[in-house]
Amino acid sequence: MSRVLAISGSLRDGSYNSALLRALPALAPEGLEFEVFDGLGDLPLYDADLDVEPAPPAVARLRDAVRAADGIVLATPEYLHGLPGVVKNALDWASRPVADPPLCGKGVVVLVATTGRAFGFRALAEATQVFVHLRNTVIPAPEVVVNAAHDVLVTEPDGTVRITDPVAVKLLRIQLNMLADVLSAKAAGVVSESLRVHAADMFAEAAAARAAASAG
Repeated sequence: MSRVLAISGSLRDGSYNSALLRALPALAPEGLEFEVFDGLGDLPLYDADLDVEPAPPAVARLRDAVRAADGIVLATPEYLHGLPGVVKNALDWASRPVADPPLCGKGVVVLVATTGRAFGFRALAEATQVFVHLRNTVIPAPEVVVNAAHDVLVTEPDGTVRITDPVAVKLLRIQLNMLADVLSAKAAGVVSESLRVHAADMFAEAAAARAAASAG
């Protein structure tokens, strides 16, 4: 069984991206266990002065959840042609400590639910860039943006969510099956560890430079 941490990039109670996450377990293959993280709104803005041990409780909760997960599914809106600030803030916190970041070596799926028809792909690209930089393996295709989310995502009386767009359903199934394959093969961890080993000297030099800069 692979543990998947599901994160919504919207804090709104009626968020379409949060609804999209609730629809995923029914579309996923056997072997994926989903846990929804609901603490993005509790995180302080990233501040190096706060990035100490012990970490602030909300930060520690995020880092523990990310570290315990094998994979990540991020469903996020697009704000002003990019990621919402709460998402980038969470990624900043999860990327540290630099020497042993929780957000590293994970299999990742990035999704967008939007009420429009020409939005979402910039947020997908920006999130993918950040995840890859942190040595995670992002499922590259097919890119999934659920358009007209207010019509497509239907919440049933029991709280489950049904997706009425058959094309979106097919694309999501492909993404989740690919994620399951990556996690089963432990491919994300292998790629991350290979890069760490072969680029160890470069990472050490960069860490030393950052430490010197912080000390200054």
